Amino acid sequence: MNRDTLKENRIHGHPKYPVSVYKLHYEAGEPILDCHWHEELEFLIVTSGKAYFQVGAEMMEVSAGQALFIQSGEIHAGYPIEGNACSFDAFVFHSDFVTSSTYDSVQEKFIAPLLRRQYALPIHLKGELDWEKTVLALLLEMIRSNVESAPLHELTTKAQLYLIVAELFSHAAERSPYTEAYTHREKTERLKSVLHYIHEHYQEPIRLKELAVQANMSEGHFCRFFREMMRTSPIDYVNRFRTRQAAMKLEQSDHQIAAIALDTGFDNISYFVRVFKQHTGYTPSHYRKKRQIQL
Repeated sequence: MNRDTLKENRIHGHPKYPVSVYKLHYEAGEPILDCHWHEELEFLIVTSGKAYFQVGAEMMEVSAGQALFIQSGEIHAGYPIEGNACSFDAFVFHSDFVTSSTYDSVQEKFIAPLLRRQYALPIHLKGELDWEKTVLALLLEMIRSNVESAPLHELTTKAQLYLIVAELFSHAAERSPYTEAYTHREKTERLKSVLHYIHEHYQEPIRLKELAVQANMSEGHFCRFFREMMRTSPIDYVNRFRTRQAAMKLEQSDHQIAAIALDTGFDNISYFVRVFKQHTGYTPSHYRKKRQIQL
């Protein structure tokens, strides 16, 4: 099965400087980030408001001034907190940017173990400890210099990234090389198969049995596995993803709400309205009017 529909296909930066910065804002109730992954590593710092962010199997509430570190290939997503808008900056870079051209001690001791996930590096940087404050300050400066294309920003960015990696490694825990790391990788690959199937077939009826088959599990085992990884039920995730697609169609088209409901996998308009309001805080018609006013 091709799972690349989960993989983000956007090219970040360019081969000589594989670094990109994105500044994003979401109004209260507006869907944030669909579950996805990419080869690049990423720092995400919330600049205003708060939201729930998922990295792997961990779900965290991240508030303004806090950041996340997302490793290569790690599934991650963002979800709104009722009544809260959220703005954040994403700093995305390819591992090639910090990889040594020769297999020197930096590559051997730090970069290679980082990419192999030999160490469990901190994910949620709350800014409560001195070293976290140091990392957040470096991250903010990297983002500023890249947004403004400041003189020497390519050089200072690489230097600051190495300083951040040093701080993360000094507060990392070593993983068991054969058990925890392997189990995490196996679980992630199974989850990618399931999410790929949902993203490809959300317009069609989706049965629990079909999702369990993608993970090669019994239905009961699959439900427990999915909730452990995603902190929600398979049905709730399907409804949330369908709501996200419906919200985009409400913003980008003038199609009737009933047609959008059918086109996003809801065969009952009343159920669609109820689910949409549950996940966004608005009825579909109110959401469309609100977005039209903002635009």
